[in-house]
Amino acid sequence: DNSADAYEKLIDQLLDSPHYGERWARHWLDLVRYSESDGYRADGYREDMWRYRDWVIQSFNNDKPYDQFVREQIAGDELDPDNPDAIVATAYWRLYLYEYNQRDVRGHWQAIIDELTDITGEAFLGLSIGCAKCHDHKFDPILRKDYFRLQAFFSSIEPRDDIALATPDEKSAFTERQAKWEAATQDLRDKLAAITAPYMKKQRQSAVEKFPPDVREIELRPTAQWTALERQLMNLVQRQIDFEYDRMKLKEDDQKTVDELNKELEKFDHLKPAPFPVSLTVTDAGPSPATTFIPDDRNKRDILPGKLSVLDSQPTEIVRLESAPQSTGRRAALARWLTDPANPLSTRVIVNRIWQYHFGSGIVETSSDFGHLGESPSHPELLDWLTSNFVDNGQSFKALHRLILLSATYRQAASHPEAKRISLIDPLNRLRWRWDVRRLAAEQIRDAI
Repeated sequence: DNSADAYEKLIDQLLDSPHYGERWARHWLDLVRYSESDGYRADGYREDMWRYRDWVIQSFNNDKPYDQFVREQIAGDELDPDNPDAIVATAYWRLYLYEYNQRDVRGHWQAIIDELTDITGEAFLGLSIGCAKCHDHKFDPILRKDYFRLQAFFSSIEPRDDIALATPDEKSAFTERQAKWEAATQDLRDKLAAITAPYMKKQRQSAVEKFPPDVREIELRPTAQWTALERQLMNLVQRQIDFEYDRMKLKEDDQKTVDELNKELEKFDHLKPAPFPVSLTVTDAGPSPATTFIPDDRNKRDILPGKLSVLDSQPTEIVRLESAPQSTGRRAALARWLTDPANPLSTRVIVNRIWQYHFGSGIVETSSDFGHLGESPSHPELLDWLTSNFVDNGQSFKALHRLILLSATYRQAASHPEAKRISLIDPLNRLRWRWDVRRLAAEQIRDAI
């Protein structure tokens, strides 16, 4: 193409390609440590986690504004509970390391929440806040209580694997068909339950006995009496109970009867609606938030959600949402703060990341640590200007890509006629006086082959 705007047209062509979303989603998925298995020794497969991966890809291809991209991941279930895409997005909160057979569910749950606190600070705020879990940060103005103020925004989450990805109308039609199937099969299902109930009770008791006494005590009380934390702990316990159910073996005669009843049940499959797809996601454990406290605080004083004290020392106002009456509204408040154009960190952090992925290093080279131990920006005014431009353009990634790709800085050659002299002044090319030769990524080499 010899036309004057050939380069501009090439950029638009590449941004319109479905492979653009695949390529750039990879950067975000790496950042939030996306994985399709649980980690630890068992490393169980996360069957439906791919839906989050595809949601990220589609978000980039659709040029979803960054503020919406963040809000849906942080609080999609609170802000837009009838939107299946928003439900899938909250799988962000399910990317933690998980060990299904861990008996110390209290310690395991706290480790999960701590990990989510660390990654939320790094991914969205560009701050390495992990050491503030144990003491005031030694280098940055991050107090120990700030760590738990951030954690309090989402410490009420409960993992869910059963939320249907469907619209209200689709759910209504499903309920109507399901009611007809249940009415037609009530007798058969009652007979099945009568046989399997004693076995399930035994399996449940066997599973629960393996947990500490304080956890077993929770299981004995009615679920309506459980606190938010107890619901979270029993969620982890129930997953181990379900594992025991899957291994349940019946006596030969009982198994024969169950098989016969199931065959009879299959005759009614034409009445039964097809199940909806589901996603790994979260909701809050209830409208009353879980207590968040500093671990060695003997008084167990409840820490309320709040921003970094250096920015605002007062607790953040939480508004209960009409769209999610069974939720605390805390994650929605966090989402509003992270996407506030006046937030001095969040938009600068993502703009710096986009620059980093184009040039190989960011204006701030330590892209997840804007603190004192991180590198100072090489061009602070440029970062400010790019961020303002990004916000003014509706937080469009594609507009930011075009701005960078059309710049003279991006279009430089890797060679320079005065390279020897300038190298003595800026050997690492931090001032961007030439293009840096970069290695191809493994995926690019594989795809080329």
